[in-house]
Amino acid sequence: MKNIAMIIAGGVGARTHQDIPKQFLHIHDVPVIIYTLKAFQNHPQIDTIEVVCLEGWHDVLQAYSKQFGITKLESVVNGGETGQDSIRNGLYDLAKRYKDNDDIVLIHDSIRPMVSADVISDNIRVCRQFGNATTVVPCTSVMLSTRGGGECINFTNTKR
Repeated sequence: MKNIAMIIAGGVGARTHQDIPKQFLHIHDVPVIIYTLKAFQNHPQIDTIEVVCLEGWHDVLQAYSKQFGITKLESVVNGGETGQDSIRNGLYDLAKRYKDNDDIVLIHDSIRPMVSADVISDNIRVCRQFGNATTVVPCTSVMLSTRGGGECINFTNTKR
């Protein structure tokens, strides 16, 4: 009975207009993906980590994992054309090694590094109790309307 974290890092981050995928951008000299991996590395209930990674970045990920002490990283597999394809690739890879019906796979986006230990624990607990779990957190939506020259005509801040 294992708790496996599957981290999805197959995107190119086109909207950031950077030369590298956003999961490999550095914040305070640490790649974003490492902050995410550390959250699962440091969680006592997580047994192993698999990363579904953009092709061509596997060696970079392995080097960063070694540099930053991510010892639970078991495997890195290629992402797909879409996020759904990437998740499927990861699940197919895990199914080759893990056969216990009581194993849990927690799927998390590599560019969401602020996941708390409580959220991870709650997902494991709820999944063990009900067979699945999904994390939902409140968010604030901000909308800004402008006229042609950039003059602000409407600013709305709403909680959902």
